[in-house]
Amino acid sequence: MISIATILQRQYSLIQTELVRYLNNPYDAERTHDLRVSIRTLRGLFKFLKRKLPQTVFLDVNKNLGNAAKTFNLLRELDVLIAKSSAFAYAHPEENTNYRHFFQEFHKKRDAEMKKTLADKVQKDLDKSFTHVKDQLNVLEFSKTTNWSKYISQELKRRENKLLAQYNQLDLKDYTRVHQTRKKAKTLRYSATYFSAFAPKKSKKIRKKAKEIQNVCGEITDAHINYGFLYDFATQTKDENDKKLLLTIAQAQRKLYTSDK
Repeated sequence: MISIATILQRQYSLIQTELVRYLNNPYDAERTHDLRVSIRTLRGLFKFLKRKLPQTVFLDVNKNLGNAAKTFNLLRELDVLIAKSSAFAYAHPEENTNYRHFFQEFHKKRDAEMKKTLADKVQKDLDKSFTHVKDQLNVLEFSKTTNWSKYISQELKRRENKLLAQYNQLDLKDYTRVHQTRKKAKTLRYSATYFSAFAPKKSKKIRKKAKEIQNVCGEITDAHINYGFLYDFATQTKDENDKKLLLTIAQAQRKLYTSDK
């Protein structure tokens, strides 16, 4: 069976690969997405193993991976905004409706944010964060006496129970709680995926449920963020047509988290 250390090392290697892919083509929204997912996956796996890790190691890795992921937060949010607005424009091809102008503004903002991520200082900070993580991985040892299959199986179940309890009481209009639930679902999903060999009977079902919750919460949190972007763009534009369209799309996003489900 593959070791936990090997799983973590492989995920770190994937981060390095995805970073190169991003640097080769930062214009591709999928490259930003895949890089952030690779970083957050490793961070989620460490969170899952937190109870079995030295506190100083966990805190250092968690902090550095968190900082690395934040580098691309705004860029990814703009990519989601563009995608959701594009879907709206596609679904509403009314005559005399000019979406093109504000899409140009979206892409200008995205281009500016993309360039920030490519700045020398930002890239040096990223490299520093990843080096911290690599150094910790190189010296991290996992107990050979621990029954890892038992621990992972129990931890998956414990986290699943907590997630379901939180989700069943969730008010989808409460952005903060929805966002927290989404993050918990991601951690559980990543762990059930990458540690599945240690708990094959439980992991598939847990992974499926965690993904369902993540998707529901993701739609809500994306809608909250998109509404804010669209409203800000609408208040800043001097073009009345743009303002009308932006507010129309904003209201469509707002309905996703204000309407009763």
